[in-house]
Amino acid sequence: MQIRLFQKQDSDQIAQLFHNTIREVNIRDYSPTQVQAWAPDDLYFTDWIKHCISKFTYVAEEEDKIIGFAQLESNGHIDCFYCHKDYQRCGVGTRLYRAIEAKALELKIEHLFVEVSITARAFFKSRGFTVVKEQQVTCCGEKLTNFVMEKSLAKYLEKSDPFVVATFYHFADLADYKSMRPTITDFCNRLELKGVILLAQEGINSTIAGSREGIDALLSYLKSDLRFQDLEHKETTSAVIPYNKLRVRLKKELVKFGISDIDPSKEVGTYIDPQDWNQLISDPDVLVIDTRNIYEVEFGTFDGAVNPNLDFFYEFPKYVEENLSNNKQQKIAMFCTGGIRCEKASAYMLAQGFDEVYHLKGGILKYLAEVPPEESLWQGECFVFDDRIAL
Repeated sequence: MQIRLFQKQDSDQIAQLFHNTIREVNIRDYSPTQVQAWAPDDLYFTDWIKHCISKFTYVAEEEDKIIGFAQLESNGHIDCFYCHKDYQRCGVGTRLYRAIEAKALELKIEHLFVEVSITARAFFKSRGFTVVKEQQVTCCGEKLTNFVMEKSLAKYLEKSDPFVVATFYHFADLADYKSMRPTITDFCNRLELKGVILLAQEGINSTIAGSREGIDALLSYLKSDLRFQDLEHKETTSAVIPYNKLRVRLKKELVKFGISDIDPSKEVGTYIDPQDWNQLISDPDVLVIDTRNIYEVEFGTFDGAVNPNLDFFYEFPKYVEENLSNNKQQKIAMFCTGGIRCEKASAYMLAQGFDEVYHLKGGILKYLAEVPPEESLWQGECFVFDDRIAL
């Protein structure tokens, strides 16, 4: 998927997408007569070329197919914002919104506002918008309910340094993980950190964003606990904070796997540093497995890697049993986004009697950060679970 600016030849696809989205998605919240008024049979009830070139119109495109578009006006008003019916909840809207917010910051716009449908209200709320008012608008004689929503960007404009986004995980025996939650929550709130921290008896997993000072303080605080003294993290930067709030959650497992008798804190596969990864996966005797979910793999993967077609990570043991269990002498090299899933997967495979199991230390994120692009064997983008969607 790529996000780009509108081109005149996009107008036909945009007209069709606008019509189909309202007729097939917004119909959940509006009556047939309201939908008919909103998206009339005539696809060209407006001059789409003129409409799109008069604004900053961003298009989401995949394999020459337009799957979403969104518009920003120079006064901070977000006009059209539509995603293809077949690509709902696939990150299209999030990526379009990120493009709009980045442009708004570039233009020094302090305030975004939008009139959203009942259908889109939850999406904009999750992006940090608040409802100013509910209103009735008239469209071709039909009254439709929508919401005026707004978001201030002033605090982002005041900040000259980019936000630091830190990702980390660490397996350790945290018998007191439940009592750790309020303390960590208070600490992060004082530092105005946003993101997700997962706590379980088996350890910690997090993607957290904030100022340089805030991230450093959190890492120092965690490492003061002897159980986290070997915690490693990875960093990227973002012009806008990719989370709108802090969530510290208690979990049964850091990543759901469904196998209770494995312990990555005691035994995992052999770590392979990013600098040595290319040599390993280029060996024809090595089976390279992408342990991520299928929708993540669609964004990008390593050349020649096997896609197990997992909808959920807990399906991995079944994949192993059905496809690999008859050849436990096979050399296995696995990778995932940050490394945590491979820790569990490699511990499981060793417990099943596999002889040689390797995994990429620090995951794809560390590989992309440390291996020069001209040497990289990665193809495509890397999906991440926040508003950045892909790196």
